[in-house]
Amino acid sequence: MLPSGTEFFAGDLSEDEQKVVWATHYAPSVELFDQQCIKEITWDTKPSWYILCTEDHTVNPELQRWVSERMGAKVTEIKSSHVPMLSHPEAVVDVICEAVSAV
Repeated sequence: MLPSGTEFFAGDLSEDEQKVVWATHYAPSVELFDQQCIKEITWDTKPSWYILCTEDHTVNPELQRWVSERMGAKVTEIKSSHVPMLSHPEAVVDVICEAVSAV
């Protein structure tokens, strides 16, 4: 039996992989929520890339689409859960290599 909630976060992973994700995840640092405001938005001056996960049940794909368009990012859509680096590592590496080649 899968731990509760993993199907929403990592639903395109095998059952065993979902169990590993569940067993090794942790809450973000409390300091994350006490960060100072950013003074400069770098996507205005630097190129950006975005992997939009169309099967994400953690961050709505339409919100991802809006954010990536707002950034002016080069978007790569992947039929993936919230963790494409685990379920589609080759596609993620391809986007990283594309970004490296472009700058």
